[in-house]
Amino acid sequence: MTRRSARELIMQMLYEGIFHEEQDFDRLYNEKMEMVKETEYVSKGLVQFIQDTYYGVLNHKEVIDAAIIESATNWSISRIAKVDLSILRLAIYELKYTDVPHKVAVNEAIEIAKLYSTEKSPKFINGVLGSVLKKAEA
Repeated sequence: MTRRSARELIMQMLYEGIFHEEQDFDRLYNEKMEMVKETEYVSKGLVQFIQDTYYGVLNHKEVIDAAIIESATNWSISRIAKVDLSILRLAIYELKYTDVPHKVAVNEAIEIAKLYSTEKSPKFINGVLGSVLKKAEA
């Protein structure tokens, strides 16, 4: 498993979490990780990355969502496609709370959007993340 596929897995867990209660988040994580470990090798470092990132997004969701609301001009959270919202939450977490280079976090988000979302999503996600970065620099 690569970092990219780990990010895709995290995005999928975040997406599924949108449709579940908060008390189901641990179950979702455990089920997904068991499925992955049955089909491919996942290093301890990558397991830790997945766990830290997934729970990091959940623990900082309010701040992350506030950044999305502030940066997605004329878009409410409820109007953003759920896949795009999950990708944005993951990317903004990496931008704000990790040492992942900003360029990598943005590029990974765009590439995941190309795989999982609509034709217009990469441009939308790039715009929101660009706005988040500009506001962080100000």
